[in-house]
Amino acid sequence: MRFLSRARMVGGGLGLLTCLSSAGAAHAVDAERAAQRASQEIAGVNGDLGIIQDAIRRSRGEERSPAARIADAVLLMGSKDYDRAVAVLNEVIEKYPGHSTAQPDALALLGETYFRSKQYLSARRTFQQLVERRGEPRFATYQVRALGRLVDIALRLREHAALDEVLAGMSAIPPEAGGGALAYARGKALFVKRDHAAARAALGVVDASSGLLHQAGYLLALIALKEATAAAAPVHTADAGNQAAPGEAEPARVPVSRYTAAIERFQQVTQLPADTPEHQQVIDLSWMAIGRLFYDADQFLQAARAYTRVGRASAEFGTMLYELAWVYVRLGDVDRAQRALEVLAVAQPDSQNIADSALLRGDLNLRAGRFDKALKIYEGTRASYDPMRERVDAFLGWSADPALYYDLLSQEEVLDSSSGLPPIALQWARDAEDGPTAFAIIDDTGRCRALLKQSSEMVDKLNALLRSPNRVRAFTELRAGEERTLSLLNRLGLARLTVGQGMDDVTPGALAGPIGQARAQRRALQARLARIPVTEGDFLQRDQEALKQWNQASQALQGLNLQVDTLQATVNGLRRMLREGPTTGVVRDPAMMGRYAQDLAQREQELASFRHQIEELRKMIGAGRVQVGFGDQRFVEDVQVRQAYREALGREVTLALQGGGGPELAAYARRLHPLLRTAEGMESFLERTMQELEGEVERRSFQLQRAVAQETANVVNYSLQLEALDQEARLVVGEVAMRNFGQVRDRLKNIVLRADVGITEQAWEVREEQMTRVRSLQVERTREDKMLRDELNEVLDDGGGPTGGEADESTKEKVP
Repeated sequence: MRFLSRARMVGGGLGLLTCLSSAGAAHAVDAERAAQRASQEIAGVNGDLGIIQDAIRRSRGEERSPAARIADAVLLMGSKDYDRAVAVLNEVIEKYPGHSTAQPDALALLGETYFRSKQYLSARRTFQQLVERRGEPRFATYQVRALGRLVDIALRLREHAALDEVLAGMSAIPPEAGGGALAYARGKALFVKRDHAAARAALGVVDASSGLLHQAGYLLALIALKEATAAAAPVHTADAGNQAAPGEAEPARVPVSRYTAAIERFQQVTQLPADTPEHQQVIDLSWMAIGRLFYDADQFLQAARAYTRVGRASAEFGTMLYELAWVYVRLGDVDRAQRALEVLAVAQPDSQNIADSALLRGDLNLRAGRFDKALKIYEGTRASYDPMRERVDAFLGWSADPALYYDLLSQEEVLDSSSGLPPIALQWARDAEDGPTAFAIIDDTGRCRALLKQSSEMVDKLNALLRSPNRVRAFTELRAGEERTLSLLNRLGLARLTVGQGMDDVTPGALAGPIGQARAQRRALQARLARIPVTEGDFLQRDQEALKQWNQASQALQGLNLQVDTLQATVNGLRRMLREGPTTGVVRDPAMMGRYAQDLAQREQELASFRHQIEELRKMIGAGRVQVGFGDQRFVEDVQVRQAYREALGREVTLALQGGGGPELAAYARRLHPLLRTAEGMESFLERTMQELEGEVERRSFQLQRAVAQETANVVNYSLQLEALDQEARLVVGEVAMRNFGQVRDRLKNIVLRADVGITEQAWEVREEQMTRVRSLQVERTREDKMLRDELNEVLDDGGGPTGGEADESTKEKVP
């Protein structure tokens, strides 16, 4: 509870802020100058009484227009800050439901924001609202865009049955009104529904003015490809990934003439200008498709030329390098294949094909006789992927209940590479069969929980603000009015302060009797009254002083959070050391290892408790920040000091008029008495104005509290609905996740096995090379021995040695 006590100490420090900023004692002021300054100040206040309503109107006028808010949302979308863009657009939709342009603009942008942030269900709901209001002229402009996006959403959600309703909506729009965008959307939907003839007719009318000519040409090429390979698996999406990629299971070879029409269509797309990033991507996909078709037809040189047209900046660059390497392998150009794979390892080390490319590099080096380099690649691949396999295997061996896998994957800690699943394993599981849909459910559930948590925190802050004395901060225009009214009241208070200083100049000494008591009370309040805010800078400084203290508390809390993170990293490192110790040859006592593990578990529980306390403190700091500023306890003390000073000065002036302070003080009091009566009248008017503003604040606060209560009920209801849906999804999504991680484990096992096979083949090749070398050396030695024997025999023959059989026997004895 050390953290909670610190928060209470900080909260108490905020209440004592006025004691921390002490002002010096008021300087003596000449009585005549004091009277003049007080008179001028009161006259100035009298002239500024009308600016209160002006301040309220000006504050209302400073509210951003719907067009400005939409411009803010567009900028946020451009910076990919989609959450804030959604918040701004929802505000426009709720605040301006009848606006002729803001409502449809905000609704269309909201759907686009949801789509870009991959919140497809929310995007579909928003675009359907646009389509349902097609009868209103202000929504007519966005019908084509909404229908096109509904097609895209149906493809991404794989809900092809929903395309019938979208196509029915398209038929209600005249072709001349829809233009190329509508024709492209219709053609794409018909292509997915395998109505190739109707899709070709729709795509054929797309022109360059729509900006979709590249995409339409690509779809027309896919239609030609589908018609050329009618026996192949149906293509469900406009994606070049549906082609058979090099290095995978190869289909039966077909003549290139079968692909002629499709290749020509793809080549027509490549000849279009790459004037936008989207068009450049379509062109790159077309070159990839051409390369794959030539590869399938054994036209490897043409395939290589097509692949090399994909640039380094393309998203397909990594895939292109891997497939190009296989093309060079088929051509027998090992050096170029190795260079392509080396570039892939440097350019995209996190590519999906990085493991296969590493093994292929090892095989090529092994084939080229570079055994040391091949061994290094094989061992590096095994060292990289075998620990991943073990962690995935341990993850799958944790439990056989699919629901538990869903619960574990819903936790953020599972993504931690030091203690959870490897990122590449998680990505492979996402990309496996039904993985995108299953993990999208997990992601959407996590996003919903985060949004509900943010909503609860906002509700807590609003409740804290509405319960605080400064709830006027929730209403900008009312705060402007109260701030201006309070400024005028404080100016009157400072005018009274000047009058009191003038009275001190008339009779500087202490006075006896009741007037002396009134003067002593007034003088005790002067230093505090001198610190009341008057100008906008004064009010802003007060806000900054209060926020500064809360910022200091927040920074201290952040430091504690950093310490907890450091300790957690230490615990993770110790766990890893204990886990990987046996693999490095370090042998420890099992009992000691158990004690270490138990101690680490206890420390992790303590860290979890600290994190919970830090989170509670963070909420308290957030609630405290909204409760400080204009209208907080310091301003309440200002009112109390100003009223007490007014009463003390009033008593002193009354007693001075009665002669209690002498004739000079009585004459000075008679001179200032009308001025003070005028100030009292203006002060009464300003206090009534303040009461009216406070009444309006009370009324609006009550309305806002009702709205917050309703939203609180909605949040609770949404949480219950989310939990119900979560329970329904746990088993199904868990089954898919468990199956996909099993496939990932098998894939990792296959990679490790292939690396082991490569290491074995490398050792065998080295052995064979050494054996061949030994045989060559033996043959060379035998040949040299024979030459030596022949030369020796010739020498003996030339020297007249034994002949015939005797010579042979003699030679056998001499030549070993």
